[in-house]
This record gives sequence, structure tokens and C-alpha cells, in this order.
Amino acid sequence: MISHIWSILVKRESLWVEWVHSYRLKGHSFWTCKAVANTCCSWRKLLQLRPLIRSYIWSNLGNGSKTSAWFDWWSHLGPLGNFLTPRIISNAGFSIKSTVQDIRDNGSWRWPEAWRATYPVLIQLDNIQLHPSRPDKLLWNDGNDLDDYSSSRAWHSIRERAEEVDWTKLVWFNQCIPKHAFFTWLVFRRKLLTQDIILRWDWSRRKNMNMMCCLMCYENNDSHNHLFFDCNYSTQVWIKVRGKGGMNTVSPEWDHIVSWLAARASSKSAINFISRLIVAASIYFVWQERNARIFKNQTRPPDVLSDLIVQTVRYKLMGVKFKESSNVRRLLEAWGIHSTRMDDDGG
Repeated sequence: MISHIWSILVKRESLWVEWVHSYRLKGHSFWTCKAVANTCCSWRKLLQLRPLIRSYIWSNLGNGSKTSAWFDWWSHLGPLGNFLTPRIISNAGFSIKSTVQDIRDNGSWRWPEAWRATYPVLIQLDNIQLHPSRPDKLLWNDGNDLDDYSSSRAWHSIRERAEEVDWTKLVWFNQCIPKHAFFTWLVFRRKLLTQDIILRWDWSRRKNMNMMCCLMCYENNDSHNHLFFDCNYSTQVWIKVRGKGGMNTVSPEWDHIVSWLAARASSKSAINFISRLIVAASIYFVWQERNARIFKNQTRPPDVLSDLIVQTVRYKLMGVKFKESSNVRRLLEAWGIHSTRMDDDGG
């Protein structure tokens, strides 16, 4: 949507932009255009974005002929229309459609001297010079640099920022299984809808205490901490699969597993790649088993689920190219993979 706004502001050559200027703006500034009641939702959305991006659109002055004197952002004061009302502008003999070139004459501003007394900040604009041989150009101002517009720059300027987390590489990595990575991300964010989360929203569910019970071990409440992997069922699954990823000493505790992976987050070795695949697959299938028991009344023993996890990871490994080495070859043979899919660029 911001890219569409940029196209309008720079008057990009397109039939749609010409139509917008002819039938929507009709010679007026995009920044002052009013949203009429019967306007379409897409145009209304463009207008609603104006407050969000206003300060990022910077007009780099050349001859001043394409820059609105009142509504474009061409000085550090911001748009002059923020404090000069249309009435004040028209009473001084200017048009609402005036450009910076229109209000500049022989290196000085044409506005009344009274304005300088009423609005002393205007004195700060005395050192601004126009460049007759150079056209005006719109640039994206992210607060640090002025540069040509791109959707990437716009995104990084307006996106919501939060503190960086130290588990990113444990979830998202090259050759991960996307749906498994997504579920792992949900676990790290504690967003899976276990009963402890649901009960925070709906207190009426407390009347049915069976909903609180873990249907895989019937020994504790259904929660993130219990499911991964304090539950007796998921503990059995973890113990059966962890050795395939070189994690024989890693206990079935979420914090211990995360710490073990985090210590090896930057490693590109095949065994650490496999360990991340196993953890993500374990999370995914334990969650699937939990849901099958709740919603379908279907159960599988831990041996079946652990075999499914190993089989899924094995199928993934069969399609991955590894850097050739004796260690990698032995590792793949341990997985029952006798493949020549190795090259010099793999992990």
C-alpha cells in the first residue's frame, strides 16, 4: 500500500496514477485529500496510512517546482501547513497549490514580514537555496539516511521492533522443515493452545476439570512445560529419539534441551543440523498426538510416535546435500542412508 502511495507522489507513469490525479486528487495534495463517505475501501486505506508514513517522505529540493510549499516535507520544520492554516495562506495572497518555487523570489521568501514575527521558526529557512537546473526528488527518510524508496526500506522503517531473542537459529535454519519450525516457534513464544493458556481466556472451563488433565499421561495438567517433555509419554518419545541426534545426555527438560541447542547454534555440522530437526519433529508430532487424543479419541504408543519422528527426519536427510567427509558418511550410514548426495557446499 505504501508503494502505491509512493507511485502517486512521484507520479509514476501508469494509467492508474493518472486516474488518481485526475479523479481523486484533482490538482490537490495527496496529504490534504479528504475521504468522502462513498469512497472505496482501497482508497480509504491509502488515506489512512498518511499519518504513519508522513515523516518518511522527504522532498529534496531542486528548483522547487514539484514540491508543495505547504504540505510536503522539505525542511526540518516539517510541512508548513502544520501551523499555517489555509486562511492564513490565502490572506497572504498565496494559493493552497503553491509550490516552493512560487513562494521564492531572487533568493528570498515572498511571505509577509509579519509572518516572521508571528512564526519566528520561519527565520530558520533563510539559508535554504533552490537549484534551478535540478528537479525536485522525493526520497525516503528513515531518520538516519535519505535514499531512494524501496519496499524493504519502508518495511524496516515502520515495522514494530522488539528485543532480539537468542533462539532464532534454533528455529529457523537452512533446510529446516517449515511446518515443524513454525510449531517450534509457537512453543518458544508459548502460543500453543494448551489448556493453561485457554483457561486464561475462558474461566467457565474450570467447571470441567477433565479438560485440564494431560490425556497422554493423566498425571498432570495440560501445559507447555508439561507437554515438552515432562509428560511421561513425551519423555519416553524423547528418550527414544534423542540418541539419533547425538543428544544422549540431554534430559527431557525443555530448558536443558534449549541450552544444549543454543550452545551449538552457530555450528554448521551435520549432527547439529540433525539435532535441530529431531527436536522440531518431536515437538510437532507430540502436539499432533495430543490433539488426536483430545479431538479424535485416537492414540498411538510412544514407540510408534518415535519411529514416525525418526522416519520423517530420515526422509528429510535423504534429500539434503552434505559436505563430503568420513564423519558425515558414517552419520548417514547410521541413519540407513547410503547416498551419494554430497558436494562441497553442504552443511
